[in-house]
Parts: sequence; C-alpha cells; structure tokens
Amino acid sequence: MVGMDRILDMGWPSARDLMRAARSASEDYERCERQLLALRARAESLGGGQAGATSGTHPHDSLERRVVALADRERDLEQRKARDERVMDAACEMLFGGDSTQWREGLSALVPTFWCEGLWWHYLQGETWAQVGRTLGYSASHLKACARQALETADAYGLTTVAAGRGIAEG
Repeated sequence: MVGMDRILDMGWPSARDLMRAARSASEDYERCERQLLALRARAESLGGGQAGATSGTHPHDSLERRVVALADRERDLEQRKARDERVMDAACEMLFGGDSTQWREGLSALVPTFWCEGLWWHYLQGETWAQVGRTLGYSASHLKACARQALETADAYGLTTVAAGRGIAEG
C-alpha cells in the first residue's frame, strides 16, 4: 500500500480527483494486461529463444531486434501497471484505510461502509452506477448522492486524515 502520509504527496487536490485518477488507472491497468498477453504471445511466436544471434548481417538480426523491441515494450507496460497500482492503492487506502485486517478504517470509518463500497465498484471496477446499484441493492441515484457526500466528507477532513479513519477532532 501507499503509506497514509504519502496520499497527499501524490498530488490529488480532492477526493474526487483521486477517485477519477483511480478509475483511469484501473482502465489503463486492464489495457496493459491485455497488451502484455498479446505481446507475450507474439514474442513466443517469434521464437524468442533464438534472439541470441550476433549483430551484423546474420539472418537472425531482424528477429533479435524484434525480440528486443518486444522486451522493451513489455518493460514499459509493466512500469505503467506499477504506477497504476500505486494510484489504485491510494484510492483503496483513502476508502478503507491501510490495515487490511480492519474493515472500519479510512473513509468507511466516517461514513456508511456501503458508500465506500459504491465508490470502489464505480471507480476501481469501472461499473456504471446502475450496475453498482444492482450489486449493492440501492438505486443509482441514491448511490450517486451518497458518493457525492462521501467525497465531500473526505475533502472536508483531508485525504490523509481520512485514510487514517480519523475525523477532525482526532486529526
């Protein structure tokens, strides 16, 4: 996880901005996963084991360049995934706190837990509010209102304070 003291250091001016960044990160993470699967299949089809040929005019030079380019692309995608994970971790930490053994930390210690679950489903899982409503058993409009209030609560207390599951008196 990101450490609570680093949530603000990552540059989100508001809880909504953090959650939007988490949604983008979640979508990008999934794209990277699909691209990596395709990339690895392509590398396998190239016979990546033959990539050790020496440079020059050898027939394997073209293959070696392609395999190296695929390896570079794979490294770039893995780095993007790692950045995306940090953003998603920060959002989860803000919602649920940093201690995975405690269910009532983070914003969920300050507002009803289902509000945070709704935010998680919508922003980190990419579900529409209608889908989230079906999952949680509430109307989409009710969940949107709860989400708005939850994000306003997080902003009122401050992201770092909220991640610790503290209110103003304890912050």
